[in-house]
Amino acid sequence: MGATLLLERYDVAALLDRLTADFRSGHPPAGRPYRHVNGFTKIVAAEHDDGSRLTLHYWPADPPQRQHISRPHDHRFPFSSILLGGSQHFIELAESPTPAPGSPVWRRYTYQPYAGGRIAYVRARGTVALEPFRTVTRAPLDGQYETTATTVHQAVTDRTHPCATLVLRGPRQKRTSQVYYRPDEPSPRGGLQLGHRLTNTEVVHQLQAIATMLG
Repeated sequence: MGATLLLERYDVAALLDRLTADFRSGHPPAGRPYRHVNGFTKIVAAEHDDGSRLTLHYWPADPPQRQHISRPHDHRFPFSSILLGGSQHFIELAESPTPAPGSPVWRRYTYQPYAGGRIAYVRARGTVALEPFRTVTRAPLDGQYETTATTVHQAVTDRTHPCATLVLRGPRQKRTSQVYYRPDEPSPRGGLQLGHRLTNTEVVHQLQAIATMLG
């Protein structure tokens, strides 16, 4: 990869200082930050010639929601991440030909992002059962979570407080990924998922919130 994942508090703080200065000056380093459909702001900190990226993910506090559980999904690339602050864990799942008693049947879609990930085409690909097989707990600045492009997982994020992660994604290995909807969820309107763009001022405020987490 063109970069390594920053694991030390000092290095992460220096990255946040640099990004804050970039956005204040109106010169973000790579791409436009946006609010992902899974509830977090995605900020690209660096892009490299081999296709790897270093990104920050930030979930603002939303106490009424209490907890956000992402749709099960895999990725087009492997990645590793560290938890900078807040509370989050992962549930890893595997497709199964038949659901266990009482388990939901999920609708599987292919997911293909464009425009730096802010827009994605979503296409139905039948139904499938998913069975959880591993839960990965996390603690701030304590080890890293690593996963492959084909691992299906859900991120479970505590929204009573803000949460942030730093992610190093590898070069892309697939054109599309998989995302799974529950039977009672509405289908993506027009086959699209849209992220919400943020202003530079909003991004600066969120970067400052992440810096506060580090202390």
